Formats: sequence, structure tokens, C-alpha cells
Amino acid sequence: MSPAIITLLVLAVMVVFFVTEKLPLGLVSMAGAILLACLGIITKADVFSAFSGSTIALLAGMMIIGQGLFQTGLADKMAHALVKVTGTSENGIMIASILVGLVLSSICSGVGVVAMMLPIVIAMSMDAKVSVSRQLIPLSFAASIGCNLTLVGAASNVSVSGLIEDMGVDFLSFFELGKIGLPLCVLFLIYFLTIGKKLLTPGDSSDPEYLKEYTKRESAGQFNPVKASVCAVILVAVLIAMAVANKEWPMYFIAAIGCVLMLATGCISEKDAMKAVDWPTLFIVGGMSAVSKAMASSGAGDLIANAVLKVMGETPNKLLFLFLVLLVTMILTNMMMNTSTVVLVTPLFVPVAMTLGINPVAIGVAICVAASAPSLTPVGSGTNTLIIRPGNLGFRDFFVPGIGLSVLTLVGCMAMIPIFWPL
Repeated sequence: MSPAIITLLVLAVMVVFFVTEKLPLGLVSMAGAILLACLGIITKADVFSAFSGSTIALLAGMMIIGQGLFQTGLADKMAHALVKVTGTSENGIMIASILVGLVLSSICSGVGVVAMMLPIVIAMSMDAKVSVSRQLIPLSFAASIGCNLTLVGAASNVSVSGLIEDMGVDFLSFFELGKIGLPLCVLFLIYFLTIGKKLLTPGDSSDPEYLKEYTKRESAGQFNPVKASVCAVILVAVLIAMAVANKEWPMYFIAAIGCVLMLATGCISEKDAMKAVDWPTLFIVGGMSAVSKAMASSGAGDLIANAVLKVMGETPNKLLFLFLVLLVTMILTNMMMNTSTVVLVTPLFVPVAMTLGINPVAIGVAICVAASAPSLTPVGSGTNTLIIRPGNLGFRDFFVPGIGLSVLTLVGCMAMIPIFWPL
């Protein structure tokens, strides 16, 4: 059996475990990489090479910096300040939660943003006597789509960037993803204030007694003005430095400097910094990076590319290929976490795009955005899972407004990606 076929068989088994989640995703990624090394498809050193690479360093660094906003109370203060501006009507609370979700998720973990905002949004909704359940879906979805404002908004974005650059292709700068992310965020806000609002769960399905206990249990810690100010300065400095990053001062190195400053100034303790790092995500990225090398070295990527060429013809429609990438990625991200999705599809679609003469950067952008659209199922993202119990929400509550949002995202991407990154 050829190395290409062996690699594809291993990948197929991994996909089954990814989708069914019978085993931890990090374990599946590392096990697949180790198996490929044992079979001689890649070297044993390849299995762990990503852990000393820039992608892992950037991911861990931004997780720690983002957590500093929560530890100092800065994120909570920002949320309350915005609420004073937007008011406490149903629309006001929705605008506030969406804007905070969009902005903070561009630099922080979406799950962390939702966890921080939940007690605030619930308390505001209860005080204003508006439906709690109807406010939580827009909050959760905003924390997912907002990560498209910057390259480090989600681990999946960083993963796509690392994988594509490993293939010898220069990807995006820090804010460049915002070319499509900002328009999509504007469309997102308009959608939920018009059509999407009508598709949200009618009435209020939440349990008032549970919510009282929840808001009491999850009340935010005390705001530290000195540490919050220092944290804000560090964060702004890191963002500015990343915006002008170059080969001499790469983003992962800037993130590392930011982490050192956060720890040195007491904005976050060493213990909390370690907790802030999502280790399973790092193992997923590290393991799948090794699998990506196997896809390239074994010829499995070329095998898939040739199969696509036979189906689409020698002169394939580039827009059709872009549509298929968006659709497949969007479907997968609703069944498995976004990081798992991108490390699975990037090594498949990008080499095919290069073979077909399609701009690989445009395909990478499509993967980033589509992977950040887990709006069809309650398990599409950790942000969705967090709001199930507080809102007492079911599958319908996500799918009905989510299908409209997915179509809007798909249409927006098809219209804008070819403009900003010609195919």
C-alpha cells in the first residue's frame, strides 16, 4: 500500500473520532501523528516539531494576554461602560452584548468572552424584564464571528496561518483579515436587529431560579484600576506592534514579550497564566501540523488534487471551488471544534487550490471565516455550549437564527473574498 493511501486512511479514522468525539481531540491528533511516524510516513522528530514553532508560541501567548483582561477586571469594566451608552431596552442590551462580543473576541478567547458576559447580560435582562433566552444567542454568535477582525482572534485563524506558511505561502498581516471581518460584523449586527431578531426563540425559556443562583455564583471579581490600566497599555502596545510586525519582529515574539510584561507587572499570576493556556488546543494544532507534513510528503495532497481536477476539469470554475471550501468548512465546524476543522481542511484544500492555480490566500481566508460560523448546532462551539443551560436552549433555538446567519456569511464571503483577494 502506498504512503499516500496509508496517510488518507489514518486521516479518515481521525475524522471519525473528531466528529464522534469518542476520544479527546488532542489525543486523536497526537495519536494520528505518532501512528504516521511509526509507519515511516514522517520522521519521529516531525511529530513534535510544531511545539517548538511560532504557531504554538503565538497561540499560547495570546491566550495569556487575553486572560489578563479578565483577571484585572478590564473586560468587565468595558462591558459595563458600553451598557451605559446603549441602554437597557431589548435592542440596547442586544447591541451592547453583540458589540462587546465582537470587539473582545478579536483579541480574547470567545469562550472567555461569553463566560465573562453571561452574568452581565442575564442580570441586565432580568432587571429590564426582557427575555434572557433571546439575548444569549446573539452574544454567543458574536463571540465566534468577531474573531475575524484580527489574525489572532481565534486559534483556528493562527492555525490556518501557520499551516499555509509551512507550505511556503505568505499569509495575512495582523489586521488584514479584518477586510472581510469588519463588513461581516456589520452585517451580523444588522441581521440580529432585523430578521435575526424575529427568528430568535419566542418568549423566555430560561429558569428564573437558576438564573438568580447563576448570577450570584458568577459575579465578577473586584476591579483593580492600577493593574487594569497597565493591562490596557500592554494590550494596546502589543496590538500596535503586531500591526507593523515583520520578519525581524514577528507576531509570536511580540506575543511573548506581552506575556512577560503581563506577568512582570502582576496583571496575571503565573498560576493563572498556566490556566489560561488551552493545552488541548495546542496538542490538536501540534498533532495536525505533523499530519499536514504527512499529507505533503506522502503525496496524499497531490492524490486529492488530481481527483478534484478530474471532477472539475482542467479549467475549473474558481468561484465554485471557493463555494465548496466555504460550505464544507462551515458544515464541519458545526460538528467539531473550529481548530480541528481548519487543521483538517487546510492541508486538503490549499494544496488543491495551488494545483488548480487558485490564490491560496483567498482559500485560507475562506477557511478562517467559515470555521468561525458554528451557528447551526448547540455543540458547534464552546461559546454555544456555555449558554445552553442559562438560556434553557435547544437545537431549534440555535438552528433557526443560525441558518439565516450562515447563508448571510456564505453570500458575504462569496461577494467579498474575490474582491480583496482575487482568485
